[in-house]
Amino acid sequence: MNSEPTDRLPANGRESSRIKERTRISSGAVVISALAFAVIRVFRGRAVALRIGAVGSLVFAAPALAQPAKISGQVRQAKSIQPVPNAQVRFEGAALAGRENSQSIRKANAQGRYTADLPAGTYDVWVSAPDFEEIKIVLSLAAGATVARNFELRPLPQSYAYKVETLSLPQQMVPEVSGVSFTPQGTLVITNRRGEVWRRDGVSRQWRRFADGLYEGFGLVALSEAEVLVVQRPELTRLKDTDGDGVADVYETVGDQWGITGNYHEFTYGLGRDSAGNCYFGSGMVSYGQGRELPWVRGPAKKDLYYPWTGKGPVPDGHRSIARYQGWVFQVSPAGGLTPFASGFRQPLGIGVSPQDELFVTDVSGAWVPTSTLMHVERGGFYGHPDPLKWHPDYQDRRLSIPELAALRRPPAAYLPRGLMGTSPGQPVWDLTRGKFGPYAGQMFLGDVSNLVMRVDLEKVAGAYQGAAFPFLRGHGLRLGGMHNAFGPDGALYLGQTVRGWMSTEGNEGIQRVSWTGVNPVDILTLRITEKGFALRFTEPMTAVAGEPAQYRVRRFQYNYHPLDGSLRLVETDVPVTAARPAADGSVVELELAELQPGFVYEFTVSEKVVSRGAGRPLLNATAYYTANRLLSGQTKPGPTKLIAASTGPLQKPDIRRGEEVFKLNCMVCHQADGKGSPQAGTPDYTAADSPLRRPEEELIATIMNGKAVTEGKIMPPFGNVLPAQSIHDVLAYVKATFLQPAEKR
Repeated sequence: MNSEPTDRLPANGRESSRIKERTRISSGAVVISALAFAVIRVFRGRAVALRIGAVGSLVFAAPALAQPAKISGQVRQAKSIQPVPNAQVRFEGAALAGRENSQSIRKANAQGRYTADLPAGTYDVWVSAPDFEEIKIVLSLAAGATVARNFELRPLPQSYAYKVETLSLPQQMVPEVSGVSFTPQGTLVITNRRGEVWRRDGVSRQWRRFADGLYEGFGLVALSEAEVLVVQRPELTRLKDTDGDGVADVYETVGDQWGITGNYHEFTYGLGRDSAGNCYFGSGMVSYGQGRELPWVRGPAKKDLYYPWTGKGPVPDGHRSIARYQGWVFQVSPAGGLTPFASGFRQPLGIGVSPQDELFVTDVSGAWVPTSTLMHVERGGFYGHPDPLKWHPDYQDRRLSIPELAALRRPPAAYLPRGLMGTSPGQPVWDLTRGKFGPYAGQMFLGDVSNLVMRVDLEKVAGAYQGAAFPFLRGHGLRLGGMHNAFGPDGALYLGQTVRGWMSTEGNEGIQRVSWTGVNPVDILTLRITEKGFALRFTEPMTAVAGEPAQYRVRRFQYNYHPLDGSLRLVETDVPVTAARPAADGSVVELELAELQPGFVYEFTVSEKVVSRGAGRPLLNATAYYTANRLLSGQTKPGPTKLIAASTGPLQKPDIRRGEEVFKLNCMVCHQADGKGSPQAGTPDYTAADSPLRRPEEELIATIMNGKAVTEGKIMPPFGNVLPAQSIHDVLAYVKATFLQPAEKR
């Protein structure tokens, strides 16, 4: 690519004789911008591994267990047995609790072959590839075992309803597109990570550079043909073209009253704007420690963790709020006043303002964030990661316990489970196209760093948002990195794509356009909670088969809020569908479940036998995830359950080291790392003279498997449907060996 240089410093206020003079109105950010150029040139001069969330936390491998198991095989297409090149095989399990998101990922080669060495244990194994259906199996690996396992993937049905096109970009543009917007007149305006803003004429389709010299632009709002707001790493900037020649000559600092550092892993995300003119954006935390230094810090620095890490090894994923307000979302008024709006974000990748002027933010999995989330964010709210609380006036001098943090934390409106729902979600936008994009009017769409677009249908239950997330389009020619997007005046969804530093670019950056073909998609339109289950509304009337309970599989699970990196699915079990009641016109079916509890994510899978009455088409997307924080009654805490899975199979001698990993992942959040428990959670002190660990082993195993009431209405959840019997014996051996006094161990 014959790209124009973009990393030169302005000389005496001029970039070159070809670039006109411009004015910068700033509150002291000129020095920062100059320093930023030096940092950018360092980035370009060497390969820097920037990664976010499930594709981007630092990976800390736990010490390898003796005699790892070896597994290998081939991923191939079902029926044809042709290889699926570059498929992903992901192992997730308690034995990998010391690694990023408790998982190990292997990429198959061009012949579809993969191999992995893993500690002994039980794993969820996910296998996926673009344009193929994802599959999951449960696999147990014994120490020293050699296992051959092939996987067969079925091709995804190609969407007849939506098509994906790639926009042409000028040769002079580095296509790391990190922000997309449209002016009220319909002109496409983008920013990229090389510090430029470009505009594309709506008629001629010709591109022209509107501004440059920014420090990693990461979101923008085009107010008019001559005025653009763009968020860059050190500030929110207003760009103005005051003489009408199509190039900005005024660069005005709107807000910059938060801290930044020279850390390699630092981003400022945005940009959203409400009808009153308030702007919203967020600051991600930096990756600190393990030899990562801070070349410089703007403002005060606090390097100590808010919640001290007492576990073995390095701090999980190492993300810290070092500079002021990192891990916060901000509001900037039209007059320029900056308000720290909400806290507790690890990497607030996606910032969106709804048509009702409500703020929604996506965060990405890692320490304290069990899986990626979509959150309805309100002023003063705390959303999970404790380190940003060190800048909160009410909490900076306090050290809250995990139960206190859990009580303060506001739950996500929707969990986005890793895998089928991507890894690192981007900017939420709403379909306001009045039918130009199909039947999803008013619903939310968001991209992901993977080749995925998701759709979210929210409802207010007992005064708070919750709802269902659906995969909308995966594969089908979509490229990686669709983190920023906007609906255009033509009704199409435009995806700005950048992956530099997070993974190999492989030509995946730029802009793609997703448009509706005019053919109605057969899909689940909405998924809403009822008194005894859920109601599914379809985009078309369905045949009578939709009234058969056997055509629906429902599972539920929870995630663990804890300082480790991500979470496995906990308390996972099938929930029988006891009745399916279709409406007379076939457009709605109400499912009654054997048990409906709050505090779970419900996974729905609809059989391919459920087809439309007209063309007999199955659902384009047959999977959905509903985050049920509340029931219609307002109940938020789950009660006793009868849905306990049986545990069978021969047991080996308990393994204390394996049990430690199980404890850290599943138990430590309530029982604490020192085993002393928590009054807030109602957990006992294992180290006390009357430790419950002195009770008979059969009773302890039954408690772990079946759960029990604790104190003051608190419930210990059952783990018999989460952990294999071997893991239960392992963790019991660990807690006895660790927390009982030596004379009492048995």
